[in-house]
Amino acid sequence: MTLSLDLESENPMPMPCTAEVAPTDDEVRALNALPGADFEVDTEPLGCDFGAHGSAAQHAVCPQMQYEPGGLALWWLFWDDEGRRELRIAPGCEKVVVSEVCLLVEDHPGACDQSIGFTREELAAELPRPGAAPG
Repeated sequence: MTLSLDLESENPMPMPCTAEVAPTDDEVRALNALPGADFEVDTEPLGCDFGAHGSAAQHAVCPQMQYEPGGLALWWLFWDDEGRRELRIAPGCEKVVVSEVCLLVEDHPGACDQSIGFTREELAAELPRPGAAPG
């Protein structure tokens, strides 16, 4: 009897994503000029926020949070291995796992991320806008 392994099965296990991207000077200027920007962005490389995903999915990282009236906007930089990239606000994942909301982008590949450990509301409360009165 021979045992064979099908390494090209229909549902291969995605490999952990190690892709990185460095924000361009234009992206840095745009993110830092946002009213209510949470922190200073620079051109240091950032790793993909998706722990693992297939080769067809874009990479994504959240390089800036922006405080707006009524909430917190998460700015995402999406890129692919062909050099295409896009910087935009994207809706967040609304899945709740063990009482915490996933903080990745809507329709993300792979498992939900709870590594930050806060809901969006808790995150906004823990990271108050610089110069804002304690609330």
